[in-house]
Amino acid sequence: MFPMPSSNMIMSSNREITFMYRVGAIAVHSGRLLVEQDAANGFCFVPGGRVEYGENALAALAREMREEFGEEAEIGRLVVVADNLFELDGNRFQELGLYFLVEFAPGSEIPGREGEFEGTEPGIVFQWIDLDGLEEANLLPALLRGRVREIPQVPEYVSHPPSLHCQGSP
Repeated sequence: MFPMPSSNMIMSSNREITFMYRVGAIAVHSGRLLVEQDAANGFCFVPGGRVEYGENALAALAREMREEFGEEAEIGRLVVVADNLFELDGNRFQELGLYFLVEFAPGSEIPGREGEFEGTEPGIVFQWIDLDGLEEANLLPALLRGRVREIPQVPEYVSHPPSLHCQGSP
């Protein structure tokens, strides 16, 4: 289950479903994607976190990168807007996620790390995984898998499950 949010995080619930506003870092280096492991649930996801009230998405992702890695990262362009409905541990979630390209500063040791490693927050484990192994690593949301292999040239809106009304439908 997700940790209890601080009162500053943009997150709400109507007792049936919990809404979250999240930002994520697409950090690709030498054919590998940086992910955070969720060993308890058997999946991984890109680093990032929830946006706080009064904070824009870029500031939120920069803050999350500082909190998770203890260093500044360059936040690049928006790649994906993901509207994701999912269930975890018997709870239903609706997550709006903005995913940006991210690069670590020259001289950072993070791109050269091998195997699993902890960031600055205890108990959070990261790993670089080969882009060809995203299915085996169970990268979630799954809608990111193809988009991190071939980064879209313009931002894309994607939904899961796919929208019933597409391409100009009312």
